[in-house]
Amino acid sequence: MLTSNDYKELAARCAELASESSEATVAEALRALASDYLARAAKLRFELFGTKARGCKAMSIVGADKPIES
Repeated sequence: MLTSNDYKELAARCAELASESSEATVAEALRALASDYLARAAKLRFELFGTKARGCKAMSIVGADKPIES
């Protein structure tokens, strides 16, 4: 499975190729692909860090009202 950084690198490569392309339809397709890769990177990042952030927040709320036992 690709990582968020892998998708970002693929997006950068597609953008580079799009800027070098003399064919408008090819450049447009490459830009669309780059955009899709960036969306996938963002989704993976959100799934990874969003879940962790929600889990940590929920844990601190759930245990906040319980006394600490020694």
